[in-house]
Amino acid sequence: MRLASLLASVIALPVLVASEAQAGQAYSGGDSYGTIPRTSNDPLKQCNGTDPAAAIVGCTAVIDNRNSTAALRNGALLARSRAYLQRDQADRALADIEAAMKLDPKNPVGLANRAYYYQSQGDFGRALEDYNQAIAANPKYFEAYNQRGNLKLQAGDPEKAIPDFDQAIAANPKFTAAFINRGEAYRAQGQTDKAIENFTQAIQIEPRFAEAFDYRGVAYADKGDYARAVSDFDSALKLNPQMTIVYTHRGIANAAAGAKDRALADFDVALKADPMDALVYVSRGDLYEKLGDFDRAITDYDKAIMVDRTYADAFNNRGTAYARKGDYNKAVVDFDQAIALDPQLPDVYANRGLALLKTAQYARAIADLDRALMKNPRDASSMYNRGVAKQQTGDKTGGDADVARAKGMDPTIGQ
Repeated sequence: MRLASLLASVIALPVLVASEAQAGQAYSGGDSYGTIPRTSNDPLKQCNGTDPAAAIVGCTAVIDNRNSTAALRNGALLARSRAYLQRDQADRALADIEAAMKLDPKNPVGLANRAYYYQSQGDFGRALEDYNQAIAANPKYFEAYNQRGNLKLQAGDPEKAIPDFDQAIAANPKFTAAFINRGEAYRAQGQTDKAIENFTQAIQIEPRFAEAFDYRGVAYADKGDYARAVSDFDSALKLNPQMTIVYTHRGIANAAAGAKDRALADFDVALKADPMDALVYVSRGDLYEKLGDFDRAITDYDKAIMVDRTYADAFNNRGTAYARKGDYNKAVVDFDQAIALDPQLPDVYANRGLALLKTAQYARAIADLDRALMKNPRDASSMYNRGVAKQQTGDKTGGDADVARAKGMDPTIGQ
């Protein structure tokens, strides 16, 4: 069965940390507290915190307090803008950023926050320009380096992202987010061991960093080391049982390791937490397909497609399930859709080529299998299928040659 790597589809989102160092830049410290009471519910402390809802409340109190200095109000506006961004309230975030930038147009934190706003809206050009300006204003602004690296990672250029993460770590050797993101950049390039090294460094700095265990677990799963992967996912869930994505990752690893009951239990927990998670439906569908339960697999792929009509893997994998049931016409329709959504999807041309062969569409089958073999000339199945398709078109010489080559790669092919 040909399936895309689902663990590899876990995308690293930008990590934005409300660190003490950045808070110091934003709020300037010293006597800027004015007469704001320093209580356990100190609004300044809330404003500097990592909980976006609490930060909005605290920052609003600072902004509205008539005793706040201009510098303090500026910092609170920037902190509140970040909290709004974390809550997907982009319009409010931009309003705060613009208000802060009027007070201090060259504030590096303001520039970085505006860059992150642009990044969240998909305007990578403006985002890059603002990150560049933020770094020029403060060459040791480690979070700006980190975010600029994330921008490049999001844009699909992990190689260029790594120097930014290097700079972030050089400026702050204990900045765990940059280690995580550098690890993801290495993983995106297939350098799994380097990725694991970075995730391990993050864990050594912050042993209770649940996300770091999750990321490392995914990297171990990429290597096929499912025992270590599951161990890391267990650690992540002990530290943060609410991090439900880990159940999905652990379920995929358990499925790959053959622990089907554990995998199904993990997928059930993940779907209870989020019944609209298309990845979980596809992952559980893959497990059912692996077990030969094609009807249940198709039902799960159906649900995934209902959630996300652009999920190319779901169409491709449903196509394989239909093909294995012998319903090649439906399989062709699904492979057509998968290719329309993602022509680079692994093995999809090989999959459609076989389905086209089975539906006697020999010319189309040969064209697809040609493309599959261009990507992987040692694919014995595609070579054999192309040979059969050629034979059916009357090209006995070319067909026999392909079949012979395929049997030279795999003597059991076609049996």
